[in-house]
Amino acid sequence: MKRINAAIAAFLLAAGARAELTAEIGKVNTLPAASPHWVWISDIVFNHMEAGKAYLVDGDTGYWLGMLSTGFNSIALTLPRDRSAIYSAETYLERGTRGKRSDVVTIYSAAELSPVGEIEIPAKRAESNATLWHATLTDDDRFMLIYNFTPAQSVSVVDVQQRRFAGEIDAPGCALTYPSGNRRFHMICGDGSLLTVTLDDSGLQKTKSRSEPFFAPDADFVTEKAERYGDQLLFASAVRSNVVPVGVGGDTPQALAPWPLLTDEDRAQDWRIGGIQHFAVHQKKGLLFALMHQGGIDTFKDPGTEVWVYDIANKKRVQRIVLADIATSIQVTQDDAPLLFTLFVGKPALEIYDATSGRHRLTVPEVGFTPTVLQTPVR
Repeated sequence: MKRINAAIAAFLLAAGARAELTAEIGKVNTLPAASPHWVWISDIVFNHMEAGKAYLVDGDTGYWLGMLSTGFNSIALTLPRDRSAIYSAETYLERGTRGKRSDVVTIYSAAELSPVGEIEIPAKRAESNATLWHATLTDDDRFMLIYNFTPAQSVSVVDVQQRRFAGEIDAPGCALTYPSGNRRFHMICGDGSLLTVTLDDSGLQKTKSRSEPFFAPDADFVTEKAERYGDQLLFASAVRSNVVPVGVGGDTPQALAPWPLLTDEDRAQDWRIGGIQHFAVHQKKGLLFALMHQGGIDTFKDPGTEVWVYDIANKKRVQRIVLADIATSIQVTQDDAPLLFTLFVGKPALEIYDATSGRHRLTVPEVGFTPTVLQTPVR
């Protein structure tokens, strides 16, 4: 009995000693300077969409670096070029899953991933399939452009430097926002044209004009999943899998000559683009990465099995990368030793490749629930 009492006393003394340790709950770590090999993964969390997420992963090690909670039907983050902050267009309901809706732009610290500010915006942010073009920044990181759909279409303009809602621009028949300057952006329209909007220095509409159609919606429509390359927007046509470039360096968009991703042999084998995020561009190397699969004419959203790499200047394929697993999204880092990231929305795992050799390097398992788009914080 004495031994039992002594053991209990020793346990209580040890427990008391442990209770005196300094608690680490609530401690916030600080991230180092962003690496070009970091990647953000946005997760719409389809089974409980009120709890959107974004995850930050180190592509060199596969280690998780942090997470953001981004509200209802989260689509993608908005990352300024100077990496001074992280912006997120978010929606919340007063009672969690019901009640009054409020939309905000949340400003997060890029070092601590903690909220440091909030800007209220009209409660009409578009909630749809994920793209990188629902909420974007003008080239000088001054104005955030947020696509609205109620189903009336418009753009909310937010001055993120002054942290204020600047105004709303009506855009009937046109969707998403593709910036091409400090005060200019474009929207893709249902008739095959681009709407071009210029802003004044307060963020209000200065001019608005429609281009001639640059694709035929009833013949070979383009997907909304464009990639910007310098002063061009590179769209992909859904039927023929052509690259459809548009020059956006001037005041008026210029339709440029389309060029094929596929040879006659590729077409005979039913190769075509697919996925949620099927293009990525390495700006310095001038390379276009395209997610490809074999399927019928209506399968342009299906996951890909290979990534094909093209020299944009010569419009020629230079590499084929066979994927370790199917993918719906791809992204490439912008450094001299780039990584290629892929993921499949139906099997949450991040796959990491050497983008130059195509060698598979890492699998990061259990990345969220329904991950959609990939973004690199260093561009």
